[in-house]
Amino acid sequence: MHVLYLIASLLFIGQSLAWSQTVSSPRSMHYSAELGGLAASNDQNPFWLRANQYAITPISGSFATVRLGLAHTYKPQPDSASAKKSRFDWSFGLYAVANAGPHPTTAQPAIILPDAYVTVRYGVFELYGGNRREVAGLGDTLLTSGFVAWSGNAMPFPKIQLHTPDFVPIGFTKKLLSFRVGYAHGWLIDSYIKDSYLHQKYLYGRIGKPDWRIQVYAGLNHQVQWGGHADYLIGTPLAVNGSLSTSFQDYLSLVTGKYPDALENDRFTSFDGTNRLGNHVGSYDIAVEWKGNKRDWFLYHQHMYDDASGLALQNVPDGLTGLRYLNRSKAGSRFRFQRILLEWLSTTNQSGPTFDPSARYQGADNYFNHSQYIQGWSYRERTLGTPFIMPRPDLDPQIGNTYGGNGYYPNNRIVAWYAGATGSFRRGPTLTTRLSYSRNFGSYKQPYPQVFHQLSALVTAQWPLSQWPGTVLTTSMALDRGDLLPAGFGSFVSVKKVW
Repeated sequence: MHVLYLIASLLFIGQSLAWSQTVSSPRSMHYSAELGGLAASNDQNPFWLRANQYAITPISGSFATVRLGLAHTYKPQPDSASAKKSRFDWSFGLYAVANAGPHPTTAQPAIILPDAYVTVRYGVFELYGGNRREVAGLGDTLLTSGFVAWSGNAMPFPKIQLHTPDFVPIGFTKKLLSFRVGYAHGWLIDSYIKDSYLHQKYLYGRIGKPDWRIQVYAGLNHQVQWGGHADYLIGTPLAVNGSLSTSFQDYLSLVTGKYPDALENDRFTSFDGTNRLGNHVGSYDIAVEWKGNKRDWFLYHQHMYDDASGLALQNVPDGLTGLRYLNRSKAGSRFRFQRILLEWLSTTNQSGPTFDPSARYQGADNYFNHSQYIQGWSYRERTLGTPFIMPRPDLDPQIGNTYGGNGYYPNNRIVAWYAGATGSFRRGPTLTTRLSYSRNFGSYKQPYPQVFHQLSALVTAQWPLSQWPGTVLTTSMALDRGDLLPAGFGSFVSVKKVW
């Protein structure tokens, strides 16, 4: 295994976000190498240097990093409608990150494989297996503060997924209606609970022909953590002999979201009998896009749900709302904004403050926490959903230790405002900024005595090195100021070559 990891550390794939197909160039093989390092003023690295990075950046500790790899992409399809297009193709991607500095742990190993996958495409469908960087939801994937249910904040883990990577027109509607669909099974390996799985699916629709200026989107995604065994469950009313059911019958129950037929049996206890099996998280998404000749606008909302009350919209307005401006004009002054994004996140309603087990909608949804899965909606100590809902170890110790009475996520009632932008100089670097401000209320179970405020910021400059084609120098500076996170400053510098 050590030899395999050593070989994998020599391989890298560039940016690859789920739900957006990488544009293929005539060359099917791509290579990349990056060398960099991060230094911070205290033990915990600034929020925007590590959030939504697929756990590539350690939470704490200055470090040096090497990122190497390769990718084989699909062959480009001919533009002509009369040209014959291949229905079958395949690709693979390998991406390895080696970090030196912090002491390696299971949650933050020295060598990480965010991408190690193979895909097969036939017609509009794609089947892939392995680790792959991806997000789930409707929104701006490049600048977002983090999608509510599946954000790319945690390390990828092995999955098998069958999906349509692009919207597929429904033939008899003459491309007026299109859909996207996906279904996946994953393995949460080396997690705090042994042998647990992920079920994931999504379905989205689009109204509007591809050449229309206005298009409307709607759909949902659904994720379930299920199964597993843990010593902390032994002797509790939460599991049978410390194990959670992995039977096919119960799998069908959690896929459909139905209550099990029995209150309890030899596979599960009354906890699962009175609740749905597994830890369910997802979002309803709606969006409207307006495409101008040179400028696009995209308005979206992701309504989060953690149980049946969220599905029934009892927790409105909880979720993420975003507005993106995209400038496609090439002309302009010495500096041109390319993309601007504003987002607002609210998680304070949670279907009301009171949990009533006898009610149809029980209330006090307590986002991302779960009784059976004591580290909740996380993987290797990183939140799978929006990074603004942080695990207790990420918080300032004075807050995390004093107000830690609500499980792994003591602060899940939040209102956050976020702004992100990218722009470029005609002759000079491309700049990216991220700025967030949040008001943090704790939880219904243990409210904070006062509102804790948090400000986090990032500025990144990418400088193309003309003397070395395909080479970019990246410099980033970030800071945290406020009550929730340890105050600190950090900087990241790297040189990356793509060919």
